[in-house]
Formats: sequence, structure tokens, C-alpha cells
Amino acid sequence: MQRRDFIKNTVITTGALAFGSCNEKDPYAERKYEGQIAIIGAGAAGLYAGYLLEEKGANYTIFEASEQIGGRIRSLKGFADFDIELGAEEIRGNRSVWYDWVKESGAAFVPDTATDFYQIATQLRTESQWNTDLDFQLALQLAQQAFNYTGTDSTLLQLMDTSKLAARVRHITEALVANEYGTSAGRLSVKGITEEALIGGAVDGNYGLANRSLLSVLEEKCKKVIPKVVLNKQIKRIDFSSDRISLEDAQVQRRFVDKVIITVPLTILQANELQFTPPLPEAKITAIKNIGMGAGMKVVLVFNRRFWDVTTGSVYTSGLVPKYNVSSYGRSTQSFVLTGLVMGEKAEALSGLPSATAIQNIVKDLDTIYGKGVATGALTNARIMDWGKEPFIKGAYSYPIVDGGGLLTRQALSQSVQRKLYFAGEATHYGGHSGTVHGAMESGRRAVEELLKDVS
Repeated sequence: MQRRDFIKNTVITTGALAFGSCNEKDPYAERKYEGQIAIIGAGAAGLYAGYLLEEKGANYTIFEASEQIGGRIRSLKGFADFDIELGAEEIRGNRSVWYDWVKESGAAFVPDTATDFYQIATQLRTESQWNTDLDFQLALQLAQQAFNYTGTDSTLLQLMDTSKLAARVRHITEALVANEYGTSAGRLSVKGITEEALIGGAVDGNYGLANRSLLSVLEEKCKKVIPKVVLNKQIKRIDFSSDRISLEDAQVQRRFVDKVIITVPLTILQANELQFTPPLPEAKITAIKNIGMGAGMKVVLVFNRRFWDVTTGSVYTSGLVPKYNVSSYGRSTQSFVLTGLVMGEKAEALSGLPSATAIQNIVKDLDTIYGKGVATGALTNARIMDWGKEPFIKGAYSYPIVDGGGLLTRQALSQSVQRKLYFAGEATHYGGHSGTVHGAMESGRRAVEELLKDVS
């Protein structure tokens, strides 16, 4: 469910080659640690950390609280004649190990030839068709400005208020920026996303897979790691007060290790569902509080016919779902699938409804755009993937908040503790790639390198 770059003309400086790319040399290639390492979480960060430790012949075990690997990478099988991504959907940029893994898997990419459509009132048009609408043009300009912001820190909502953006187009700016960053306009720091854009550098495209799922790539590349994963094993307490670290699970069973790499989602730390003895340093506790992460969901809608323009890639709406992706676009398929991305306050509102009611209301919104009864009459199946209700994830992905400290806060979150605890996961990435799969993987590599440096 990671965010993507969507403002193609945003001017940001080009950063260094992504940390952890295939072109980097491993500075710890000859180092081997004989102690026992535990990795908490089998998402992208945890699996990649395991992958790197496996290469070095290290002794490690990955403890995963849920019944499956992948974390926020998850696919839905059997709903259509292709696997539908319920979480992360695209590879963001082509300068990362994640992109290299996907290329090596032989996956075909969805062609980047689609057209985006924007709803204003009951009209649905392309960007070029709205080019004479001054309100629409300002909405796009503010979306770009949010990534080149130089004023006092403010929310995206405050930026829209200051700019007197018309109500009829506010949903467009919010969908392009806040919804993509995993939240609402009133919660997202524009100074924070500018800081991340500047250090993260320009992204060369976003790549969706046409003929396989992201999870299948992860499973293929981590085939030597997966046997080291213990599923349905929720670690609840970590006691690092002695020489060896005690891990206590939900069944109050204990095991002892020498090092721990913690890759759980930020929300798990915020909810104190992983307890530490002694308590974590105050700087880390503050960092945990000063990064945002909240409700987010994917809405999968399968239809028996296509009622949208054949060139449609994404649809930005003023309804319950800020953005739809045409998941069936560019594939060899007989299925017609729209996947809605809903974050923040709108996700919270939908999450509070019975699933059937939420879907009914969402499809009625589509009827408003495409014609009375058009979407309702064509719907054959639907599913909501509510990430906020996943007990071991509890949200979408991290985002910067006003006065949260920006990248310095993420760096504080990433700091190791007493050369025993190492922290990874997308929220700990302070190089501009938080909220992405490759950012999570890069953080896993950072944690492994920190561990190896400490034992050298």
C-alpha cells in the first residue's frame, strides 16, 4: 500500500543512488556473527534483513505475529483472473534492490500509457480537458507546491485555506497529496513531505506488475529465508537488561537471543503492544509519538463490464473514495477491476460502517459519475481490505506531522539501543523513502549493517 509519486512535474533535486541498490558494495561482506539474532516481523524489512543475514551464514529466526509473511504486501487470489494487490501496488522508481528483484523475476510491467480522470461536481474529465478551469489549475499547482514548500510548517489543509482553494476542487489536491501519503489534508505536514522529497530525489517512474503479484516476487527471492520464519508468534516483551535478551511471546513462552532487529509497524510501537525492559530511551519514545500513521484501506470492485474510458489509469473523485486505480489496465485479462485507495478520515468513516453498507455507498458514488445504475448493475464482487483493523499492523503507512521533527525524528526512531536492539521498517527510513517497500528494505539493510559493525 505504499505511496507513489504522482505529480510528474514536481521539481525536486536528485538525491544519491538509493541506499541498498544493487550497485553498492557490501562493506561488511567478510564479517560473520556467531550469536543468535531474532528479527521481529516478516514484512519487507524483516525478510530482507533475513536475506542479508542468510548470505552471511548467520544464526537468525524471524518471528511473525500473523499467519502469513509479507506484512503490508498482500495479494488477493481468486477474485479476478489475476492477483489483486491489497497493499503495496507499485514499485516506486528503478534504483533499488526491490526494483532489481522484480526485474530478475521476469515480471512484466503494466505499460505507463494510461490517462488520469478528475471529477468536479458530476463532470469527469482529463487534465487537458480541465485546462481552462482556473480552480482545477490551482488545485494542481498547490499539489506541486506541497513538495516545494518553504514557509512555516503547516498542514496541507492550512495551505489550501491560505490559498483560498475553491471547495469544488479541494478533493483533488487532497487526493493527489494527503491520500497518497496515507492520511488526510488536516494531518499531513507539507514541510515534512518537502523535506522527504528533497532528500529522496526524483523518482524515475512507478511500475506495476502485469503478470504476477509482488508477494510472489518476495517469496521467490526469500525462499531460503522463509523456513526461518515462525508464524503466529507474537512477541510481546523484550527484556534486554541482561547480557542475553529475553523475548516473551503472547503465550508467555521465553527464548533468549543476543541481538534483536525490530521491524514492526510504527502503530504497534505507538500502541505499546511491544513492551521493553528497561524502557526505551526518551528520544526514541518521543520519535514514536511524533510520526503519523493511521487508517487506510483498499476497496476492490469487480465488474462484469468496463464502463470507464478504455485509456483510464486512475480516477480522482469527490466521493467516499478519493482515488481509484484501474487494476485491470494493461493486463491480459477478462476481468474489469477498480481498486479504491482511501486514507485518513475517510477511511475511518468507512471503517465504522458494515462492509456491505460501505460498498453499497461507494458504488452509488460511481453511479453519480458514470450514470444512474451503471456501476451498481455491473458489480459482481467486492472486498474491503481495512488495514487499520489488521491486529498486527493497525494502519496504512507513516507520514510526517506538523512540528514532528521531520527526518531527524525518523533518524531518532532508527537508532539502535545498547548495541542490542536495532530498528527497521519504512517509518525508520530517513533518506526520503518512508512509506515504500524499497524504503523498508533499505532500513532492513541499515539495521543489519549496524549490527555487524557493532560486533566487528
